[in-house]
Order: sequence, then structure tokens, then C-alpha cells
Amino acid sequence: MLLRLNDALIIIPTLLYSLYIIWQIIAWLKLPASTLKDTGFKTRISLIIPVRNESGNIGSCLNAVLQQDYPVDLLQIIIVDDHSEDNTRASVENTLSGKPYRWKYMQLPIGTTNKKNAITAGVEESDSELIVITDADCIVPETWIKSIVSAYEKHGYKMICGPVALTSGKSFLAGYQGLEMAGLTVLSGGGISSGTPLLCNGANMAYTREAFTSVKGFEGIDDLPTGDDTLLLFKIHKAFQGQVGFLKSRDSVVYTSAQPTWGDFFHQRIRWASKGFRSGNPLNSFVSALVFVINLLLLVYGLGALVYFRLSVIFLMCLIVKFTVDFLLLTCGCIFINRRKFLIYFLAGEFVTALYVVWVGIMANFSRYTWKGRTY
Repeated sequence: MLLRLNDALIIIPTLLYSLYIIWQIIAWLKLPASTLKDTGFKTRISLIIPVRNESGNIGSCLNAVLQQDYPVDLLQIIIVDDHSEDNTRASVENTLSGKPYRWKYMQLPIGTTNKKNAITAGVEESDSELIVITDADCIVPETWIKSIVSAYEKHGYKMICGPVALTSGKSFLAGYQGLEMAGLTVLSGGGISSGTPLLCNGANMAYTREAFTSVKGFEGIDDLPTGDDTLLLFKIHKAFQGQVGFLKSRDSVVYTSAQPTWGDFFHQRIRWASKGFRSGNPLNSFVSALVFVINLLLLVYGLGALVYFRLSVIFLMCLIVKFTVDFLLLTCGCIFINRRKFLIYFLAGEFVTALYVVWVGIMANFSRYTWKGRTY
């Protein structure tokens, strides 16, 4: 009986995890590719870029924005500075001065901090019906705004989420993060497509002023420094069922760099995990717990398999099942972003994932993390 209970302890979570991943893969594959309009745009856009100590990145980001294939008179650029301590302002002014776009550089008031407040200030300053958000360390394709507006004018979405990919890196850490991000893109698109959103990325998203105002912005989630993307997604999805869309198009992929060190990587993941059980979304909380449990059990059973043959059989069966569905998920993501070479990191990455998910899942409840020069 004890062995049977032990079997069920790992088999049931493995099956639940696998069924969820397969469900999301099917939803992703059924999601039609987004199409681009070429002319006839009429939507006014306010692009908001929150910044803090981004003098080394903001110039490249804005140069990419200036290459947008979208009517100049319909695009407003708003940079909101969260008390930068470097030359961010000078970099912005050097890049935008003399350009034909309407732009504004704002400074958050003393005593007001974090990305959510920066976005809120930008929305209040904007004069457009559609708000577009990206990060200062991102590079957007020239068709980016066009792809967002094409989906908005065709479907009337209240919120639009887009794919984010990592630029290629030569290290294992960079390649591993690129592979993981490819999988997260599929989960983001599949979840939104199936009407059960799980996550999105704040580096590539848009929403109407009406939707942001209707859900009272970040009210209720404003005590967390993170969650300006996924937690807002859940609020808008709840208020506007069926009116959230995902851009499944390479024309809309936003690129950013991987975390340069393992320390930076862990701080980022702890920050992401810290919002998990504050989501107010039962599915998100369940999936977060399930991912933690399945990786914890695989580590425990892996150690037990070194001693008990029976456990080794069950462990290998569950490991093969998990590896298979993960490989399918990641392959879909890598094909979409045209980065199949990331798959060379798959096997080693699976073991890294098991270790870091368990570690981060524990530390997110007890550990501090650093973000933009601040400790939370």
C-alpha cells in the first residue's frame, strides 16, 4: 500500500501537469496567425516606456521606436522616469530631440516610485485611446506598432499581449533563458486563446484607456512592485471577457537581453514568483503550485531512485512523460521565434529548471530581491 501511495504521489501531478501543457499546446496551434494592415490606420497611440537607470539601453530602444512603420502624427512617446541616478534623461533627449514625433519626458514626484506608478502617470498624461507599453531594455521591430493596431482595429480588443524573445547569447545561461522564454510565449498565447490566461509580458502589451480606467488601473495590486503585466491582465480579462487578444506573429516579437549572471537570473525569477499567490486567479495559483510540486517530487524521487528500484521505475516513467511534453512546448516556441538552436539546451535545462523552480518557490516567500537598484 505504501508503494502504491508513493506511486500516486508523483503520477497524479505528472498527469495533471502533462494534460495542462498539452491543452495549452493545442490552444497555441489553433490560434490563428495575426495579420497586418498596410494602410488606413486611424488609431492614436501613446507609447509609454517606464525607465530607471537605463542610460545604456534607452537610446537603442528609442532608435527602434523611431523606425516604426506607422503614421508619425498618430504616435505619442512618453518616457516616465522613476528617479534615475544616471544619464537616462540626457540619453532620451539626445535621441528624440529634433525628431518629428510628439514626445514627453516625465519625472515621478518625490515619494512616488515603482513601475506601476510610472505607467499610471504616463496613462494620465497620454492623449490616445490605445496605450502601448514596452521596457527600456527592449528592441522592437519596425512593424511592431502596426501589428498591435492591426489587431485592435480588426477585433476591438480591450487588451493585446505580444510575444517577447531573448536575443541569442553564447553562454549556457543565455541560451537556457532564451529557451524558457520561448516556452512562456506559447503558454501566454495558448492561455489567452483558450480564454484561461496564465501570464503575459509587460515588455509587449497594449490596452485601451477605457479598460485601464474601468478596472481602476493597478488598484488592489499596487502594494507589489511587480505584476504590472500579468496581474493587470487578470483584472482586464475578468472585466472584459473574450476581449483580450494575443499577437501570434513574428512581426510583433519584441527582443530583450538575457540576465547576465545567475545572481541576476535568480533575483528576476524570485520577483516573478513573488506575485504568484496574489494573482486572485485560481488557475494561475494552481498551475504555479503544480509546477513547484512536480519539480520537487522529481528531485525527491530521483534521490530515492538511487536506493529503491521500484521508485526508479516510477521516476523514469514520470520523467520521460514530463520531458516529452516540455519538449513539445519548447519546440513550438522555438519554431515560432525562429530560434530552433535554443533546443540544444533542452536536456541540461530540464534539470536546471527542477533545481531553480524548487529553490525560487521557497525563497520567493522568504527572500529579498533586488530590482533596478532597490531591494524589496
